[in-house]
Amino acid sequence: MVVLFRAVWAAALLFLFASPTAAQAQAPDDGASSEQPARPVVTPPQIKKFVEATYPPEAFAQGIMGRVVVQVLINADGSVREASVVQGAGHGFDEAALEAVRQFEFEPATRNGEPIPAKIHYPYVFEIQAAPEPEPEPEAEGEPPPPPPGRLEGQVLDSDNEKPLAGAEVSLTSEDGSLSERVLTDAEGRFTFQDLPPGFYLVRAASEGLEPMEVSEEISSGEITDVIYRLEEPEDPNAFGAVARIPPPPREVTRRSIGKEQLTRIPGTRGDALRTVELLPGVARPPLGAGLLIVRGSSPSDTAVLFEGLQIPIMYHFGGLTSVINSRMIESIEFYPGNFSVRYGRRRGGVLDVTASELPREELKGVADLNLIDSSMVLLAPINEDASFGFAARRSHLDTVFEGVAQNSNISTIAAPVYWDYQLMGSYRPSNRDKIRLMVYGFSDEFALLFDEPNDSDSALAGNFDFGTQFHRVHGSWRRKLSENVDQDVNLSADFVDLDLGFGDAFKFNVSGTEVFARSEWRGRVTDKVQVVGGLDFFAFPGNYVYTGPPAGQTDGNPEAMQGSFSNRDKIEVSDDFLVVQPAVYLETGFTLGAARLVLGSRIDYFSEIDAFSFDPRSSVHYTLTETTTLKAGVGMFTQPPEWHESSPKLGNDNLRPTRTLHLSAGADQQVTEGIKLGLDGFYKHLYDLVVGTELGQPPIFENGGEGRIYGMELAATVNPRGRFFGYLSYTLMRSERMDHPGQPWRLFDFDQPHILTASAVYRLGRGWEAGATFRLVSGNPNTPIIGDVLNTATGQHSPVFGRVNSARNDAFNRLDLRLEKLWTFDAWKLAFYLDVQNVYNEVNPEGYVYDYEYRKREPIRGLPILPNLGLRGEI
Repeated sequence: MVVLFRAVWAAALLFLFASPTAAQAQAPDDGASSEQPARPVVTPPQIKKFVEATYPPEAFAQGIMGRVVVQVLINADGSVREASVVQGAGHGFDEAALEAVRQFEFEPATRNGEPIPAKIHYPYVFEIQAAPEPEPEPEAEGEPPPPPPGRLEGQVLDSDNEKPLAGAEVSLTSEDGSLSERVLTDAEGRFTFQDLPPGFYLVRAASEGLEPMEVSEEISSGEITDVIYRLEEPEDPNAFGAVARIPPPPREVTRRSIGKEQLTRIPGTRGDALRTVELLPGVARPPLGAGLLIVRGSSPSDTAVLFEGLQIPIMYHFGGLTSVINSRMIESIEFYPGNFSVRYGRRRGGVLDVTASELPREELKGVADLNLIDSSMVLLAPINEDASFGFAARRSHLDTVFEGVAQNSNISTIAAPVYWDYQLMGSYRPSNRDKIRLMVYGFSDEFALLFDEPNDSDSALAGNFDFGTQFHRVHGSWRRKLSENVDQDVNLSADFVDLDLGFGDAFKFNVSGTEVFARSEWRGRVTDKVQVVGGLDFFAFPGNYVYTGPPAGQTDGNPEAMQGSFSNRDKIEVSDDFLVVQPAVYLETGFTLGAARLVLGSRIDYFSEIDAFSFDPRSSVHYTLTETTTLKAGVGMFTQPPEWHESSPKLGNDNLRPTRTLHLSAGADQQVTEGIKLGLDGFYKHLYDLVVGTELGQPPIFENGGEGRIYGMELAATVNPRGRFFGYLSYTLMRSERMDHPGQPWRLFDFDQPHILTASAVYRLGRGWEAGATFRLVSGNPNTPIIGDVLNTATGQHSPVFGRVNSARNDAFNRLDLRLEKLWTFDAWKLAFYLDVQNVYNEVNPEGYVYDYEYRKREPIRGLPILPNLGLRGEI
């Protein structure tokens, strides 16, 4: 395998440096290149079923006419998801137009033939038709009179912002070429052609800097044809395509999303969609190789990661280099750092909600990726017009690399890290109201270090280090439109979980069992301004564990757990069966009151392991100050049960209470220009009833005596992919403190990082080349200094003497990552070569310190060194 890697590396380099000549040989004489990526073909929705609105009686009696512009959100199946008035006319016209539009049915918009959601503005015109005048008696002799002429009038708009285009040129030519006219639009973008003979006309609308459009219009005798033309920016063959998705109405104070177009292009993430979350404000940097998600100073266990609405145990494989879900199987990622909806529970930190990709209904799609770290393949295909399936699989190559290093070095270590994951999905639409999806997915991690000699500082660690995880889930979902105003989602899953961890003979831990999730949610529209969401959320985990090691202790602020001597500590051996049952019910109502949207929700949870209930009320408000400025604020209660070992009868205290957190936040979003957005958020979290260890670990071992406070601000700037460029900039200023017992001084949380700065940008250079860079500067994690040692004469081992908890801090972390990609586009497939380099200038970035056996000399633990990853990717 080592020889194979060297051959792949050499072949990739040869392919890269030989590519300009090959590309020029394929280029047409006119300078256009076949290497340009194919632009997606997007077709707008078309009305399939039109419903005539009821004319308001009072307006009709007074002869009042009106025009209502309705914003319509259209589902991928062509049904109307939501309709709202963006330009009203009063006199009852608004309500009548909404009632009619909600009954419309559409041929859905498509992207490369695949149905997608869409948003349109539909003008509903109310006119009182004049009674037709009696036709004159035909004259006895001579030619019959010509039919009455018609009229064409309308408006030309910029499709991006719906603004009228003044001075746009509109030309009209009859089918036989006998009539040709040209006009310029007025300040409102309107135009008129009068006295047109009945027939077909070719109409062309053009405005400087925008793509002209041509359309055929039929003019009827004695009638007015009213149209709206929207002009788009000219296509840049090297520009990023638009993200075809419609976000749901805001429920949370802060909701940050990453569109599918950007997910796999961020430098330093190795093209991994879920690793882009590290760029967002409020996300702290985890310790080396941990692969954890730390949000706003909270513990990693405080944040939930969900895939298709159901929680998964971890987000990254061992080492944090790769996520457990293939990026091509992901549609979008929604990140809620705080004050999230009552739809999410059992966590007090944040929520990461990952949506699975929509499967194609018309064409086959496939991706194969081979690089120096892992290999993967994806296949998405339609079965018929109502059914599709998808499959993805990935396996690492790190075991081969490590074995090669061990065989060519003097170290007495054999390392074999291996990870793999898979996702199998099937989708079926038995009717236009139903969608059924079945998914089977899972992952595995195995890592082993075998030592010939015992550890110098702790003889108890002689033997080996083993780490292994297994996770496999069967997940079914059913989405049904119960009525025009009510939707239902049902999710059921069962999975097998197995976690194994060992450090020689000093520490061994295994937990395994079957998790069961059941979730049903109903979403209803009471009126246009009142929506209701309600649901049932159930989780059960029957399993067993085996534990060998020191007595359990407090996790945060306990340096003894990480740096203490195993040889000088007591050892216990415990095994037990357990059953965790956690049902919940939630209800949320959203009100639109003028320019404000208020959301009120409540959630009730039950935790069987401690026999306790919780009630969490939450609320948020969004206020549209101007067309480009939105203000937001929220307050809510969040509850989390103790960790499993803390409430275990044999390891901890099953009489604990759940931990509670109050979230307060406020902020503003500012649309600077089209595609450029700024966000500023301030937050405060008060944590209480935190689980802490008792003095000297005496029974009941754990108690609810801790308190915490986390406060700060986040600044985010986003440049959406409008042309060849997109980028992110985020900065977080934060403090995370904790008091373990009443009366004690405040101390820092283990993951307190006051300053977090991240900047990332990607630019398409042309001719298939794309380059990007990501820079990150983060405060170092707190640590507890060792100020001395004590010799245990019975074991002959030294134990450290610690200073004040978390009173020191590691050096600041800084890293630059670069990504370069070259894409060749052929008739039926694409081929890409890419180079992704992490830590370009090989910064040391110490993660902590390792000590000698007397705890008197120390050396820094180096962070991840420069890591280049070279790969080839083929797509159909």
